[in-house]
Amino acid sequence: MIEKVVKELFGVEDAPKWLEKEVLRKIEESGMDIQSAVHYLAPLIAEVHRANISKYRPGGSSIRKASVYLTAELLERWGYKVEFVELFGTTLPAAVRGEGRYVPVVPIFDTKKKSKYLAAKSKRLMHSIIQISATPEAEGVVAEVLRVEKPPYYYLYTYADIGKLVEEARPLTATVNKKRGKIYSYWKFFRERGYLVLVGREIGGIAVDLLAVGLGKYAVVSGNSGKKVARLRKFVDAIYLV
Repeated sequence: MIEKVVKELFGVEDAPKWLEKEVLRKIEESGMDIQSAVHYLAPLIAEVHRANISKYRPGGSSIRKASVYLTAELLERWGYKVEFVELFGTTLPAAVRGEGRYVPVVPIFDTKKKSKYLAAKSKRLMHSIIQISATPEAEGVVAEVLRVEKPPYYYLYTYADIGKLVEEARPLTATVNKKRGKIYSYWKFFRERGYLVLVGREIGGIAVDLLAVGLGKYAVVSGNSGKKVARLRKFVDAIYLV
C-alpha cells in the first residue's frame, strides 16, 4: 500500500524499511491512515529521492554498459520477443523469429577495441545481424540514447523501421544465455516501477549486475560468493540473486 501511494506522488513504486518505519510512527502518533501519512512525509521522501537520483544519474560509461538491455527494450517496443544469444564471444540481444531462430542486434555505443571487433565480425553475417549505432563514428542503424528527467531516465530511440529490418534479416541459430535473460527480467521489473537502473555499477567495492535506485537501493548479482553478498548487504536495501 505504501509503495502505491509513493508511486502516485513520485513515480517510483518503492517503500524501503526506513520509510515503512516513518509511516508507521506517524500513524501511531496521529492516527493518520497510510495515504495521509505518506503525504505528510512527502517533503522528506522527495528530498531522499532527488538526492539518490542525482547521485546515481548515469554518465556515458554507465549507458554503454546498459547497451544490450536498452537494445532489448527497443526490440520489445517493436513487438518482438527477446532472447540473449552468444555470438562472437559476447552476449547480444536478439529478436526471436521462430523456434531456435534469432536475429541478433549488435549495439555499438563507442569506438573502443571491443566495439570495433564486434563491428568487423558483424559484417561477415550482415544478412543475419542488425548493427545499431549510437555513435557517429560507427556504421549501422542510427540510434540515440535519450535522457529524460522522469522514469525510465534514459532509453534508446531510432527513427529506423526496426520491424522491417528484423523481417528482412536471415535468422540464424545460436546458444541462448538464460542467465542474462533473468537479469533482463529484473531490469524490466525495476524500470516498469519507476527506478533508475544501472548496469555493472560498483557499490561498496563490489560490482553488481544491476543497481536499481529509488528511495532505496537494490542490487541484482550473479556469481557472487556468500562473503561478497554479506558485505553488499551493508550498502543496499535488498539483494536479488541470479
